Amino acid sequence: MPLLRIVPAIETTPYDVLLAADPVVVVTDVIRATTTGTTALARGNRCIAKPTVEAAREAAAALDGSVLLAGEQGGDLIDGFDLNNSPAAVDRIEGKIIILVSSSGTRVLHGASRARDVYVSCLRNVSATVRAVAEAGRDAVLLAACTRGEFRDEDRLLAGWMARDLGDRGFAPADDLTRDVLRDWAHAGPEDVLESESVAFLRRAGHEDDLDFILGRIDDLAFPVKLVEGEFVRDA
Repeated sequence: MPLLRIVPAIETTPYDVLLAADPVVVVTDVIRATTTGTTALARGNRCIAKPTVEAAREAAAALDGSVLLAGEQGGDLIDGFDLNNSPAAVDRIEGKIIILVSSSGTRVLHGASRARDVYVSCLRNVSATVRAVAEAGRDAVLLAACTRGEFRDEDRLLAGWMARDLGDRGFAPADDLTRDVLRDWAHAGPEDVLESESVAFLRRAGHEDDLDFILGRIDDLAFPVKLVEGEFVRDA
C-alpha cells in the first residue's frame, strides 16, 4: 500500500532526506504561486519558476521572445517586475513567457526539483493531480509551502482533499500530521479558509481579485501540471 506524507515546507526542510526513497512529489502554494503558474499555463503561456529575484532576472535576460517578470517578496511587487504573483492578472495574459518568483512557493519548487516526478497543484487541478499521483503507484510526499513558517489553512484544505481522494485510491497516511490534516480538512470547503492570515493579507493589500479567483475556481482544469527543469508543463 503506497503512503502519503504531508510536509509543511520551510527554509530548513531536508529535501535530500524526504526525497531519498524516490516518492512522487506534489508542491502546493495555493496563495499564490502554484495557482499563478497553473493559470499561466492554462492561458497558453510558458511559466518558469525561479527561487530568487536574481535568478529570475538572469533567466529573463537570457530568453528570446516576449518575457514578463512576475513575482513578489513579502507579498509586494518586486521593483522592475511587470506583474505581482497574481493568478487574476496572469489570467488576462496569453502567449508570453512568464518568469515567476515568490517568497515561498517557488523556493519549495526549486527544492523539490531534484525529485524524479514533481507535480504542481492548486485548487484548480485537484482531481487531475490525484489521478497522476495514483497512476505513478509510488509513495507520495506533498510539500506545502509555508508562509513565514506557517502551514496556512488554504494549503491544509488542498492537502486534506488530496489525502481524501488518494485514500480512496489506496494510499495510507504516513504519519500523525497527515492523519490530522485528513481528519480536519477532508470535508472542509473554501469558506473554511477565510480566517487564514493569507486571506487577511490579500484583503489588506487590495488583492481581493486574487482571493475571488483562487477560491472561485475549484477543480476546473482537467490536466495535471508537472515541473520539468523548473518549468510548469502540462502532463499527459
